[in-house]
Amino acid sequence: MIWSLLLVGALAGWAVLDGMNQGLGATLRQVGRTPGERRTVLTALGPFLLAGEVWLVAAAGILLAGFHDLERDLLLVGYPLVIALLVTWVLRDAGVWLRSRRPGVRWRAGWERVIVAASVGLPLSAGALLGTALVWLPPQPSLTARVVVPVLTALSAVAVTRVLGTTFVATRTSGVLRERAARLAGRALPWSAGLLAASAIAYVVLVPADGPVDAVLPPLVVLAGSGSALVARPALADGRLHRGLAAVVVGGALPVVAVAIALAPVASPASTLELVLLGCVPVLLAAQAWVWWTFRHPVGPRDAVFY
Repeated sequence: MIWSLLLVGALAGWAVLDGMNQGLGATLRQVGRTPGERRTVLTALGPFLLAGEVWLVAAAGILLAGFHDLERDLLLVGYPLVIALLVTWVLRDAGVWLRSRRPGVRWRAGWERVIVAASVGLPLSAGALLGTALVWLPPQPSLTARVVVPVLTALSAVAVTRVLGTTFVATRTSGVLRERAARLAGRALPWSAGLLAASAIAYVVLVPADGPVDAVLPPLVVLAGSGSALVARPALADGRLHRGLAAVVVGGALPVVAVAIALAPVASPASTLELVLLGCVPVLLAAQAWVWWTFRHPVGPRDAVFY
């Protein structure tokens, strides 16, 4: 039980916290229309890049240590997607780190495009991997389910990260950048909610359930996530940015919980090291809280920059 909770928590943390970074990267050239504006957007990302990635590292460690069979089966059915996830992750980080290392216009524009492409590819591959796990572990008899569900979950992940990223930028910036990011978030919210709902409907229709809980609970959680995303729209329109961010965070985390519920029957957690690993959780949470509290204020062109 402890292993399962830790894995779900780590994956949900990565989906939300690094999802903000992914969405920020994907919309970098839309929110920031000049080199100076894009530098400010990357400044907003700065302290949170590694803080978001650590959750994926934690999830991978938990998967390797506590879910040997699930990790093996997931690599067997989704190996190309795992490689795609790792490649886009590396490219995204390379773009962020290298973009401002030289002053040339072409150099910076080239790395900005790498950031955008990789920040779309990362949630696309992660969403497809989650969908693949849903319909291949165990394998579904329907070829339609094997194709449609991963495609919808991949598109949903891209849409959700776009909402997370633009809402995050709106809370971390001011002036025209804040207005532009909030407007983009409002436009993306219906797409995010619609794709999440479509994923839930496709799962119900195409994937046979073993019991009433499997048939109802995961789709309900996904639909709740899409509903919370829609709640954020009026909050963003009224300028209540932190309330909007809280709503889209819930909308980004609940689909991961739904996948965990659906995969629970095929996951067999180990019975060792639970208490040792559990002791690391307060440290990780305290570090995250410190980062968010320290860098809670919006950034501007005059703030110290690194990326």
